[in-house]
Amino acid sequence: MDKKDRAIVDLLKMNSRMSWQEIGKKVFLSGQAVGLRVQNLLDSGMIERFTLVEHCPSEQFITIYMNNSRFAELEQLVGTFAAVQAIYKITGDGCYFIHANFAAQELERFLQQVALYARYKVSHKLRRLL
Repeated sequence: MDKKDRAIVDLLKMNSRMSWQEIGKKVFLSGQAVGLRVQNLLDSGMIERFTLVEHCPSEQFITIYMNNSRFAELEQLVGTFAAVQAIYKITGDGCYFIHANFAAQELERFLQQVALYARYKVSHKLRRLL
């Protein structure tokens, strides 16, 4: 990633709805050149997608500690819950890390089903700093 790519990514982080032409004016490239660079960043895996960050009042960070080796079953189960924003296979403390936005009753239902496979630790967001 060169300086132009970094500048494009930084602008997209601030506003992912900017047009290629608007970005091009700021980084001194044509809109078409910006579009090609963004496509190359997507193809190379340097950026994954354009997203919008929704600030939910209820946000959880759940660490999963597997009791058995039924990893695929747990992953499939977790994927069925719309409130799950992301699941990461991790090293260190735990086997998985889940970022979610569950309402209280839905969180309880989720944890009851996860308990068939694993132990868990749930942390709740107090406030977002960045």
